[in-house]
Amino acid sequence: MKCDIVRDLLPSYIEKLTSDHSNEEIEVHLQSCKECQQFYKEMIETTGLSLPVIDNEEVEKLNYLKKVKKKNKKAIVISIAAVLVLAASIIGLFVIGFPLSSKDVNIVYEKNNGILEINLTLKKKSQDLVFSSKSEFIKDKDGNVIGYVSRYTPRGLLHNPLDNVGNEVMVGTHLNNEAEQPNTFIIEFKDKTMTFVNGVLME
Repeated sequence: MKCDIVRDLLPSYIEKLTSDHSNEEIEVHLQSCKECQQFYKEMIETTGLSLPVIDNEEVEKLNYLKKVKKKNKKAIVISIAAVLVLAASIIGLFVIGFPLSSKDVNIVYEKNNGILEINLTLKKKSQDLVFSSKSEFIKDKDGNVIGYVSRYTPRGLLHNPLDNVGNEVMVGTHLNNEAEQPNTFIIEFKDKTMTFVNGVLME
C-alpha cells in the first residue's frame, strides 16, 4: 500500500472504522515506513488518542499469511487450467473427433440401380466412426445447375459405451443419368482424397 493511500486511511484507522484487511495493510506499511510512522504519531498526538502498539511478530504472521494466499491463488489457477485442458481433450476425443487415414478403414463401394453406396469400417474396435459433410450445387455463369458435389470427411472418436455410435458407416448418393450434370462424391482422408464422378472412382 502506498504512502498517500495509508495517510488518507489513517484518520479512519485511528477511529477504528477501517476493515480488518485495511488494518493489516496499514500496520504492515507503518512497520516499514518511518515517514508514515511519524505522520501517524503526529495525528495521534493531535487527536489525543493512545498509540496502538504494532507487534513485529504479528506483522511477520501477516506477511506469512499473504504469501500463503498468493501460493493458494496460484495453485487454484493452475488447477483450473488443468481441468480446462482435460475437458478440451475429452471433448476433442469423444465429441469432435480426430482425422482418419484411408489406412484406418476398410472401404467397400458399389454402384447399384443408380445409387453409389460406400461402406467404411474402422479397423480399430476401440474407436467410433462419424462424418462431417457438405453438399453444394455447381452452377455456370448464368446460375444454371450443371452438377452436384457431396464432400464427406470421416473422423474417429474414442468409443463411448454410453453412446453406441458404432465403427461402421454407409454413405452414398443418387446418381444423375444426365452426362451434362455430373454427380461428384468426395471422401477426404488425411492422407488422400477419393473422388467419384457419376459413381466411378477417379484415380
